[in-house]
Amino acid sequence: MISNEYSKENKKAVIICGPTASGKSALAMAVCQRFIGSLISADSRQIYKRLDIGTAKPTPDDRRRIPHFMVDIAEITDDFTAVSFAELAKVYIEQILDSGRIPVIAGGAGLYLEALAGGIVETPPKDDDIRKELERRIRDEGCDKLHEELRRIDPESAGDISPNDPVRVARALEIFELTGEAPSLIRKTGHYSVPDCEFLWIGIDLPRETLYERINNRVDEMIDSGLIDEVKKLVADGMGEILKKKKIVGYAEVLDALEGKYSIEEAIRLIKQHTRNYAKRQMTWFRNRLSPEWINPLENGFQGKVFELIDDYLKRT
Repeated sequence: MISNEYSKENKKAVIICGPTASGKSALAMAVCQRFIGSLISADSRQIYKRLDIGTAKPTPDDRRRIPHFMVDIAEITDDFTAVSFAELAKVYIEQILDSGRIPVIAGGAGLYLEALAGGIVETPPKDDDIRKELERRIRDEGCDKLHEELRRIDPESAGDISPNDPVRVARALEIFELTGEAPSLIRKTGHYSVPDCEFLWIGIDLPRETLYERINNRVDEMIDSGLIDEVKKLVADGMGEILKKKKIVGYAEVLDALEGKYSIEEAIRLIKQHTRNYAKRQMTWFRNRLSPEWINPLENGFQGKVFELIDDYLKRT
């Protein structure tokens, strides 16, 4: 058992959220070192094995210094959802608390974090036949048309799901077909399972210009570190079609360039643009759906303020 001055208090965990490239992982590492914590990644891409450079995974040295969870836990061919994350992260949180450490969850996958802290409702498992038919219809008819269908069936779910999100549109329609009930009604009346702990939410709030500059620099670093070769190896191992289906920023653009749709230079420009767009959507989502304690990392004494906030929270009974 680790000796931790906070471990005898109420069961508590820290969530560090924010857009991509905002510095969540670095802050989480510092928090883990200061408060004897273990880090749970809430990144929807770092869960996959072999997607290393393009997902900015923690280095082997980082993972030796601080225990990491939810990294490299799934094959690229696996389906991994917010429910999958919440179920497994809940187990890890309990293990970390039992060991006397503080769970520190860091990431930008808002749905993952919401599912974990808010609880997950039991829904029927994926039906391959229904899913394939819905995916065919999305390809043939367009996601907008199926989104309109969802709006007629379940206006509330349609309001929460973008018409440009084929995965969630298909899942909502699949649930309706399997149960005959609106997904929003199931969410309201179903059984929820939540972790046996409290959460302190900390959000990293960078000025947009600074965030975009960090994103551009990170993409350049990924290219210099061998992202293109990483994608080539995946394609050589027959993973090209799987990567296309997952539409992971960075990998999708390089794949298109390797197939001759445009140049590598254009792929790099698009990766930067698409990552900036993703970061903007992340911030909109966090501000509309969650209420973290927002902190600007450019402020003087930023890390000290975070440590003080966490210290007060962990000591609170």
